[in-house]
Amino acid sequence: MQQDFSKKISIVINKELPAWQVLNCLANVAAHFGHHLTDNYRTGENFVTKDEVKIPRNTQYPTIVFETDKDGIRSFASKIKDNNSVEKMYFIREMIETTNDDEIQQSVGSKNFNGVEILGVGIFGKNDLLKDLTHKFKLWS
Repeated sequence: MQQDFSKKISIVINKELPAWQVLNCLANVAAHFGHHLTDNYRTGENFVTKDEVKIPRNTQYPTIVFETDKDGIRSFASKIKDNNSVEKMYFIREMIETTNDDEIQQSVGSKNFNGVEILGVGIFGKNDLLKDLTHKFKLWS
């Protein structure tokens, strides 16, 4: 399969989180896209070394991680929630506090979107659109 350079994944994370929560957020958002972009996620199965060791291919799409504060995450999530031109993944506080999906649904089901604490947001789509949506954020450092 030929590599697609027209799209990317951008992840915006609350920089005020403890390191373990940042990593948890990043891993879960990346896993979400890995699961949902199955048809075109990779360009093949493996890279193969000279001595025949198979190294699984990574995603063909660049993944860019940005940082912001709690208010920046809230504003970004609200801005993109109705944008149908990007695939979205919201990583929320409840996803760290429990692994029980019924508990998560019970919690978020009792709140409006603006009441849900969002720790990070991942988006997938066309490069130009994602650049426009994330231009005000700083690269994670």
